[in-house]
Amino acid sequence: MRQYETMVLLSPELSEEVVEERISAFESQITEGGGAILKVDRWGKKRLAYPIKRQRHGIYFLITYESDFPAVQEIERQLRLQEDTWRYMTVRMDPALLRKLAKNAERAEARARMEGRRGSGRDSEERPSGRERERKEADSRKEEDSGKEADKGKPEK
Repeated sequence: MRQYETMVLLSPELSEEVVEERISAFESQITEGGGAILKVDRWGKKRLAYPIKRQRHGIYFLITYESDFPAVQEIERQLRLQEDTWRYMTVRMDPALLRKLAKNAERAEARARMEGRRGSGRDSEERPSGRERERKEADSRKEEDSGKEADKGKPEK
């Protein structure tokens, strides 16, 4: 089985109950076809880049799932038959990209754990970053230099 993402654009005139029914019907089609739902993102009502059927808004949702290609074809056929489905797009996820995304997620998780350990003793606000430290040092040098220049203009007593 391969991993797919399908984004669907629905009419903004649909109620929340109808949208949830459409999403659950989509999920049931995938599971009946032997697939598995990985993630469902409900984006909600968004403004469109250009009008579709004289409407400026649409309801978006994105489903990530694993399935066989014949099940994906059936899902797309069902989407074409629904009048309230304005647009849809299915993308097959590349296995190399999936490995890279998993690796990046692991790295981010490890980095967060390390930051948690490092910052447990002190506040991160107390420690300025390298650039901030350099700026503070440069500012203090400028203040010292300007103080010396002001002293040069005064006569010695």
